[in-house]
Amino acid sequence: MILSWLFLLAIGQAFLMTLTLLSVRQPEMRTANRLLSALLLVFAAIIGHNWLGLNHLYRQYPHSALAIVTLGLAVGPLQYLYLHAMLSDQKLGRRALLHFAPFTIATLAMTPFYLQSAEQKLAWLSRWDGWPWYMTVAGLAKLAILLAYIRATYLLVGRVPADSELVRDLRRLMGMWLVSAVLSIVALAMAVLDVEQPLSADAMDGISLMLFVFATAFTAMRLPLGYRPRTLPPPPPPKPRYAGSQLSDRDREAFLARLNACMAQDQPYRNGELKLEDLAAQVAMTPHELSQLINEHCGGNFADYLNRHRVEALKQALHDPAQAGSSILDLALLAGFNSKSAMNRVFKKHTGMTPGEFRDRAGTPV
Repeated sequence: MILSWLFLLAIGQAFLMTLTLLSVRQPEMRTANRLLSALLLVFAAIIGHNWLGLNHLYRQYPHSALAIVTLGLAVGPLQYLYLHAMLSDQKLGRRALLHFAPFTIATLAMTPFYLQSAEQKLAWLSRWDGWPWYMTVAGLAKLAILLAYIRATYLLVGRVPADSELVRDLRRLMGMWLVSAVLSIVALAMAVLDVEQPLSADAMDGISLMLFVFATAFTAMRLPLGYRPRTLPPPPPPKPRYAGSQLSDRDREAFLARLNACMAQDQPYRNGELKLEDLAAQVAMTPHELSQLINEHCGGNFADYLNRHRVEALKQALHDPAQAGSSILDLALLAGFNSKSAMNRVFKKHTGMTPGEFRDRAGTPV
């Protein structure tokens, strides 16, 4: 009975902290507070599910069956992204959503079960006879992902100088997360092996999450809402792409002259499959030297460089009365373009008009 009330207290504490976090108005803490709020609500949902199991109410509420089975996959990402948002000045981009891919995939896979009627779920519960092997594998995978994220959070916080008691409190909180994960592993093992213990698997799992909620509340009392410890040191500025291997002035002039002569006389750009290595061999340069030369002295990368020549070749062909009978696509292929879509996109980027519009202005029929 006491444990049941403690579970309800933890759920209430999670909701109270969520409301408090969402009411903080510091813009720089908004993302971190939302992530921590989401984490607390996930734990409240799981503890609520454990409370139903502790009081043998699953059959009374059949829609609770496996209702939280995928939520554990969101715990690790939420913990890690919360700390990253709080400790780093770098904004979380859309790529952060990739952390939730396992949770999203698992939830979509469980959707047909979630959509079943209460009667169907009651029938499924009546057939329950221990954990099936696939749920055991899924549980182990979920815990492995959680432990990987706990390790990542340790590495993340380890980069912050521990020059205040508040940062040390965060590290203690992560220690509590690890304890919670260990207790969850014990709970899973009890359920899989059907071990007789003084406490049920639901009780063990609920206790692990309850410890986290109360530890978070205790840390929040010492860590004022809106406070941020010293942020992570900024990453070192990237080195120039070709630092340490700069071409000499003499080599650069010689290579440029050789490259320009090759493009004018041999016109290798008309080969739609031309690769950097192929052109480098034609001008007696290494691919690295050619890439450096084009990037630093030709106003773009290798693809841009070829496309400029192809656009100029196509413009000349579209102006040539002798080629008025040829289709635009045929002329584009001769210029080195591989497709009509690529030709239209690149040509409009360089000229501001389509090849058809360009030919019309030249007075040549399409």
